[in-house]
Amino acid sequence: MGQLLATVGGKYVVLIDGAYRDLQTGAQPASSALDGDGWKRLVDTTNKLGGLIRDEFGLELTFHPHADTHVEYAEQIENLLGQTDPKSVGICLDFGHIEYRGGDSIGMLRKHRDRIKYLHLKTVDADVRKRVLAENPPFATAVAMGIFCEPPHGTVNFKALSSILEETNYDGWATVEQDLYPCPFDKPLPIAKRTREYLQLLGMG
Repeated sequence: MGQLLATVGGKYVVLIDGAYRDLQTGAQPASSALDGDGWKRLVDTTNKLGGLIRDEFGLELTFHPHADTHVEYAEQIENLLGQTDPKSVGICLDFGHIEYRGGDSIGMLRKHRDRIKYLHLKTVDADVRKRVLAENPPFATAVAMGIFCEPPHGTVNFKALSSILEETNYDGWATVEQDLYPCPFDKPLPIAKRTREYLQLLGMG
């Protein structure tokens, strides 16, 4: 895969830890928290993979914190950043997944701008998030509940985001997303158009 990505001009490999429970049914065969040895393996493997794809293929590893995985809360993300090699491991900052677990995505962008190589732009509904944090449903159920919503609604301050990107001369990649489940065929396009128009008003894109 690394060779293929390099050949077609790719720059990043996005790495996500395996989910500790089924994202749809909620069946949980693994603990939601790694023990000391498990966490060390995660850190060591991430460092090793980051160095490998850098040295062998000239690509950058970006780790994607994700709901229902072992790197989902702000403390876990901070620990991963503190224990991985900045030269080998960057972060794919998914604003929706940071906010999903009650984190401050804008604050994380400000604090770790030098480690953030790739952005996934989305936001969450604050009221739905209260239910999700209280009831802890599996990820697909939370999506069906409507936890992700369109900007400018939601918890992410996109005006502040636009300012930070301008201030720091961000020139990397950003993917605009809104997770939908279930997803009728005719639902995504109008959302994409409205989101594009809003981000363009902010000078993004």
